[in-house]
Amino acid sequence: MTLISTFHFVHIMEQRLEYRIFTYSTYLKNKFGKRVFRVGLSTGIPCPHRTMTGGCIFCNAETFTGEYQAFGNSVRVQLDEAIPRIKDSCGDVALMAYFQDETSTAGSIDLLEKKFKQALSHPEIIGIIVSTRPDYISQAVIELLNSFNVPLTIEIGLQSIHNRSLEFLRRNHTFEEVDKAIELCGRAGLNVGVHLIIGIPGETFENMRQTIKYITSNQYIKQVKFHNLVVYRNTELAKLALDGNLDLLTIPNYIEILANLLPDLRGDVVVSRLFTSNIRHSQIALGEFPGNKTKWMNNLRKYIYKNGIIQGSETAVKYDAGKYFKSTSGIIS
Repeated sequence: MTLISTFHFVHIMEQRLEYRIFTYSTYLKNKFGKRVFRVGLSTGIPCPHRTMTGGCIFCNAETFTGEYQAFGNSVRVQLDEAIPRIKDSCGDVALMAYFQDETSTAGSIDLLEKKFKQALSHPEIIGIIVSTRPDYISQAVIELLNSFNVPLTIEIGLQSIHNRSLEFLRRNHTFEEVDKAIELCGRAGLNVGVHLIIGIPGETFENMRQTIKYITSNQYIKQVKFHNLVVYRNTELAKLALDGNLDLLTIPNYIEILANLLPDLRGDVVVSRLFTSNIRHSQIALGEFPGNKTKWMNNLRKYIYKNGIIQGSETAVKYDAGKYFKSTSGIIS
């Protein structure tokens, strides 16, 4: 490769998100040696928080349930319907079973064991991801998850470290309960991820930064998912928003805030989501979301590159792309 072409290659590479953020795709490819996709699954167990109290202020269950999950199908049927679609569009990829909807550790241990084993018995599944609430993490759940000898991640809904924000969201738990659940899982050796919402009404940038700093300081948190707050139809949040009582972030606002939070996120924490997934415009009650996720990711990439942002640059562990992309080691200052 000539000097000019090498310079051009490096210039292009250093603009990619993967060279400035520890993305989930980078983590998975490094861990498994190939591309890995998540297959969204449902246990079929409704979230107890929603059925007993009305649920979180932002929650509309229809927005996170895929068509193949929506009719009470067994885990095996869900996999048999979803996997061919993934293979047709993505090729020969490895697959993780992702129990993502509702509260995936609600229910008896026997029922959970049955559901998770159904997924792990499928020949295409190499591991499991379980998303849940902190108040549905128990020692029995932890022991069950630890009994599976496969790659496994438990994702916990943190959202914010500020109790006033959790109260606004009607999470029905405190930050202290989340912190305890994270420690229980981490001490047991489980790979722990957390979900965050950026743009909770009433939170300042400094409030959000404090949440990021908590993640950075917590030795047990290995992954984080960022979500922009979306106001869906048929939610309590929609009622407040339509009354004009909420200050909501636009996508450009969100991109700027998210990008400027990343330097305070420890560089070895995997960023497994950057935007709320599955935004269906027909389900949105309020707010403008022009374009699509591909465009938003590109705008985030350009903002980060233009402003010289690198994950973890303000922490003791700066993200080092050279560990994962050997041919370009040292290209990012």
